[in-house]
Amino acid sequence: MTEIQKQQIQSMRSNGLVFADIANKLHLSVNSVKSYCRRNAIQKQDVTSALCKHCGAVLINTPGHRQKTFCSAACQQKYWWENRNLMLHHALISVTCPACGKSFTAYKGHHRKYCSHTCYIADRYRKADAHESE
Repeated sequence: MTEIQKQQIQSMRSNGLVFADIANKLHLSVNSVKSYCRRNAIQKQDVTSALCKHCGAVLINTPGHRQKTFCSAACQQKYWWENRNLMLHHALISVTCPACGKSFTAYKGHHRKYCSHTCYIADRYRKADAHESE
């Protein structure tokens, strides 16, 4: 293997080519290319970097895997807490509490009737008292 071939292997490998493609282009055996890269710690550059949405830390993303957007769970929580207005709430409906008459929003599938546990208890036991007095 000549010095020119070694330089070409380094540049091709850093551009993301696999051992077989490099070997075919340079008319070398795959094992020769592979062993040269391993001995000289030449890695394929297939990782992309991104920045954490909250703190701006560098994230290492590998192609073929789910791409990271936050560096940690703590950063993710802080980001969504600070940017609650960005959350999509398509399933919210407006409901009126039968106990106090106040309007509140709830998720469509949850079938909430009361705005709070206090209203639920008050309405439930108020009805029970009305039945006892009859």
